[in-house]
Amino acid sequence: MKNQKTILIYMLLLFCGLTACKKALELNPITEYADANFWKETTQATAALNGAYTLLQAAMGPEGVFYGEARADNVSQNLTSLNTESLNLLTNNVNPSLRITSWSQLYAVVNQANLIIKNVRLMNEKGLYANKTAEFNQTLGQAYALRALCYFNMTRIWGALPLITQPLKDATENYLVARSDTEKVYTQIELDLDSATVLLPTSYTPSQTTKALLTAGAVNAIYTDLYMWRHQYEKALTASQKIITNTANYSLTSLTDATALENTSYARQFTHGFSTESIFEIDFNFAERGARSFYIQVYGDIGFQPAFQAGIPLMTKFQPNDKRAAISYNDRRDIIKFFDKTNFVRSTMDDKNIIMYRLSDILLLRAEALNQLDRPAEAIAIVNQMKVRAGETALQPVDYTSLNKSQVEDIILNERSKELCFEGKRWFDLVRTKKAISVMQPINGLNNEDNYVWPINLNEIRLNSLLKQNSYYQ
Repeated sequence: MKNQKTILIYMLLLFCGLTACKKALELNPITEYADANFWKETTQATAALNGAYTLLQAAMGPEGVFYGEARADNVSQNLTSLNTESLNLLTNNVNPSLRITSWSQLYAVVNQANLIIKNVRLMNEKGLYANKTAEFNQTLGQAYALRALCYFNMTRIWGALPLITQPLKDATENYLVARSDTEKVYTQIELDLDSATVLLPTSYTPSQTTKALLTAGAVNAIYTDLYMWRHQYEKALTASQKIITNTANYSLTSLTDATALENTSYARQFTHGFSTESIFEIDFNFAERGARSFYIQVYGDIGFQPAFQAGIPLMTKFQPNDKRAAISYNDRRDIIKFFDKTNFVRSTMDDKNIIMYRLSDILLLRAEALNQLDRPAEAIAIVNQMKVRAGETALQPVDYTSLNKSQVEDIILNERSKELCFEGKRWFDLVRTKKAISVMQPINGLNNEDNYVWPINLNEIRLNSLLKQNSYYQ
């Protein structure tokens, strides 16, 4: 990873050797081109969009795991692992020299989106999208949504950000951009989502691309996550409702629709991807184009040295009859959620999709919002939906009616911990609900809310004199 100043260098020099998007993205991705001979045909813009998804692959595989899990209690250090970065994060020794603290790859996606937004508009003005309104809308809408998704993830990680909405011109230009406060970043995220939501369809043809590309449903998932992060609960209910009512595209998977647990649609959503529950996932395929998510190295490198194993605090939350436990980890605490349970072949297991959003995630965020709006019975009804599907006994009114709002929230968070374990959600859940210190202090000594954000990588600060380090790390 590099600094935002070197984003274009990444695009022009390094990413030409990186992997392409999976078969769901039909055209070869483009992340290198010269302005003089590009943006002349709509197929070029589509290829540039596919390039943005390729850059997202590079940014989130497997960084998304580290951002969302490595500082929380669902995982612990695999004692045989040689991965010192994971140990630093688990022990809350988060310092600006760590590779993971660089935001360059996420800014590379932002820059690609900026290029698309600017040039696709110009192409439309020149009449290149005549009689191609749907193609124009889909290309532009996905670029807006990609930019919003990246800025949302970055502001949750680093707080205030340099807000860049115009493309970099060349690798030699000096980009010294100060950080904007989070309110300005949130405003830009909402503006991008507002733009995307009127442009994007609910599904694509062929249908497989509906889960691999950003859709109206994916935009509503980002809205829901954003509104919950900002404690705007009524707005979160409105956004999540649009997903729930879209039963043509989204429905819960089952844990009882196959004789073998590993063959249930619930289990296969992690090993095979693109389930009925999926809203948006980053699509990888090594056999076809060499795209790796690297989940095998951080989780399921069974017999080798994966970075993490299942955390004991998580394991104690599962009831004996909860089928999700056997899907998620084994008796040795190996994390096996994303890998075949039988006939494990390491060489074919390193391209598992990264599920950014699925229906269970949105439902449980909705439960949080309902609880905050003094509707605990409706919130628990969603929790029970998850429990019963997994084989647990539903909670009864006597189990929660005497509890306060924070205690009901703990029930919801425990259910999210089990349902979404290892999917990059737990750290953000703890920070969003202001429970990170109470949960993590006994484990790794976390005791200061200023420590919630990550440090800015030292290389970023060296290259941009306008950047100021987050206060906790000064």
